[in-house]
Amino acid sequence: KNEMQVDNFNPRQLIGIVDELFACMATWLDGQPLIQTVFTCSYLHKVELIQDSYLKAYCVGILKSCDLIWSLIQSGQVFEEEDFCCPTHGCTLQTDITNTKALASLKEVDDNCARQVKKYGRKPEEELDEEMKSNSTLYLALHARIKFCRLFYSFYHHLLGTKMNESFMEVVKTSNTRLQSMYALIPLIKESCHLGVQANTNHDGIAYVVGNNCMIGFNPLICIKHLPSQFPKVVEMMERSKAYDYMYTLIGRHLRATEVVEFSTIDNIIQFFADFSSGNPDVLSRSTLQYFFCETFKSCNDKKSMIDLVKKAVKIFTQPPILTNPSLKSSQRALELSEAFFERSDGPISRLLFTYCCNRSRQREKIAGLLEELSAMQEEASQCDEHLNTITERIDSQLHHRPYLGLWGLYHTCKIMEYYLLLGFELDLYGTYEFYFVYWYVDYLCNHRLSCLYTAEKHLQAYEATSVDVRKNKNKKSKKKKKVSEHALEIQIDDAKQSMCKGYLRAIDGFVKQGKMVQQNSKYDNEKLRYEHRILPFMNVYSPQPITYEKFAEVRDYTRSALATATEFYSSSAKFFSRAKEKLEEIAKPSDDSLLKQITTLTKITKTNVVVMNLLASGHKKESKTCPTFSFDVDKYFPIIKIQ
Repeated sequence: KNEMQVDNFNPRQLIGIVDELFACMATWLDGQPLIQTVFTCSYLHKVELIQDSYLKAYCVGILKSCDLIWSLIQSGQVFEEEDFCCPTHGCTLQTDITNTKALASLKEVDDNCARQVKKYGRKPEEELDEEMKSNSTLYLALHARIKFCRLFYSFYHHLLGTKMNESFMEVVKTSNTRLQSMYALIPLIKESCHLGVQANTNHDGIAYVVGNNCMIGFNPLICIKHLPSQFPKVVEMMERSKAYDYMYTLIGRHLRATEVVEFSTIDNIIQFFADFSSGNPDVLSRSTLQYFFCETFKSCNDKKSMIDLVKKAVKIFTQPPILTNPSLKSSQRALELSEAFFERSDGPISRLLFTYCCNRSRQREKIAGLLEELSAMQEEASQCDEHLNTITERIDSQLHHRPYLGLWGLYHTCKIMEYYLLLGFELDLYGTYEFYFVYWYVDYLCNHRLSCLYTAEKHLQAYEATSVDVRKNKNKKSKKKKKVSEHALEIQIDDAKQSMCKGYLRAIDGFVKQGKMVQQNSKYDNEKLRYEHRILPFMNVYSPQPITYEKFAEVRDYTRSALATATEFYSSSAKFFSRAKEKLEEIAKPSDDSLLKQITTLTKITKTNVVVMNLLASGHKKESKTCPTFSFDVDKYFPIIKIQ
């Protein structure tokens, strides 16, 4: 208290300290240690000594917010050591000030700032001198920061607090309103970053250095005695403007996470989690998404919600008789079998969603264990289908319960296996000479997934035909409405992706034929070992059956012997890419922006690769032994082939 300024701060000093502390918090959320970021602010160690009401309320709000954020991240359990670091090493996020009092203090200083802004706003502009105009701008900037802190703290407090007579959907609605307000405030705050003091010294002329700045109230060495002797790194703080950019992105992800409560089927939720994960979000956003999902669909008050989601997804996918036929639903044994399957499917599906909430590199590690659970679910689904078919035939000899449940399980198993392989491209795990067997296996999985979708489509058409006949018998005047295919869009996209995989395979065959593709040194490497290592998690999968290296090598050698020259391979590759382009161009413009972007990106890749393959087929760079490069700049999984 005697060595630092604790009162009588002017607005410029307050804005500078607030912005610097906010930059420290953003750096912590980005994965740096708490003690080397947030706790470099000396004021946070003894907030009770701060006499300035604005600074004290803000500091308490930051401490409380950090504590709530840590609780939220801990509840999700989707963080790893490389994601987040919160050991306090003797410092504490707890204060004697209650949440109610902290929020009241922030509200009070928020109102004070608002009054100061109105005070200058009431006067005509010609009556304001330069000093008054400056004060008006400064208080407006300070008011935006205090208001943001209050909204930020109240968002997490309301989200994690006790909800007495309030449903979680009402909590989500209120949270969304607060997030929208914060999202609108950040650009205004960022524009006024220059108003705060950028550097200062204490009364003795000693500078408090944080990065390249000298800020009063900050000392990077203040916690050095608390740090373990082997503490690994020096932390570089974010710049203030970058910190607000980071928070702008984070709030945007939080807003998107609230959309999960709007979905009514588990397939849509899984796709939403996959799309959310593809943006490589921060650990706080991933934890928030999982919290919204768990509180909405897996709360103790509504244990059947997850089962209902799975039932609805299976019904949309194949329309199984156990969910649509009244005579079969009246069988007690059939209901027991189906309910047992749907209840046990909760585990693998929840594990799948949890996997999507982990960081990208850890997802591959989690998928290995997840595949065993999905395989067990798929095997159980097949057994359940067999038992239900027996019961169905007893009730009606003309009615059959085909493998509806097993088909849905196989579809999701193939999808996660394909994702596991493609994720390796994003993480840069494969050598160029490994691309062949990776795309070969993706092609194999695409074939199984397309088979699932075509079969599911037949089941839906059969059900629709039966429903139309029933309606005609009831009302002969009823007109048959043309029904849009449920899986048509996915079939078209997957068919295009499969053609792209075949295009890459034929292109690599051509490179090998011309001696452009460098093979690994067999003395120090072994292709069989690499192949088996890449598909190791698939070895215990019930279906599709894993392909051994011997079978893969046999198919590859047969394919390469079918065409004699590299030109033929390049021409074949161009045809496959051209076919993929045609399939993508046939797709009607989807309403989903992310899907539209994906289709546009894949179309661009196929067009470019068609041109490159036709060039190579015409003899371009025929004598060159330099291998063309695979550029993943446009898409993470399907590269553009470039001739060097």
